[in-house]
Amino acid sequence: MSAPEDEQDEHAPLWPPLLVTLGVLLLATEARQQTLVLTALATLVALPTVWRVLTRRWVRGDVIRGLGAGFIASHVPLLLGACSTLDRPECRIRLCLDGVLSAAPFIPWAALLGTLLYWAWSGPPAGRHER
Repeated sequence: MSAPEDEQDEHAPLWPPLLVTLGVLLLATEARQQTLVLTALATLVALPTVWRVLTRRWVRGDVIRGLGAGFIASHVPLLLGACSTLDRPECRIRLCLDGVLSAAPFIPWAALLGTLLYWAWSGPPAGRHER
């Protein structure tokens, strides 16, 4: 059987605006316009995320799982900062904190992005049946 139309529309991607934004991104990259490139990249993330957050059907536990995803994502900059010091021999024996601390300003942004991306792209949890 096929899924109801409203459920199919809920998960339908926004192809026309995404393709236009991707085209703008490619043209801006070719023209070396850094501001336009960053704007197009932000739009590629924000447009489907905001659309899905506003139109999705929320189930119990979505907020807690989204915050958990944000907490996990907040550790990605720390891990990347620690990995950036691995090319120095003295940092292989013990962790050099300069790489970790240089990534600290990105922690809140990574947490926000992780939370929004979870809320935007996750499906309902497996094993849940609506009554």
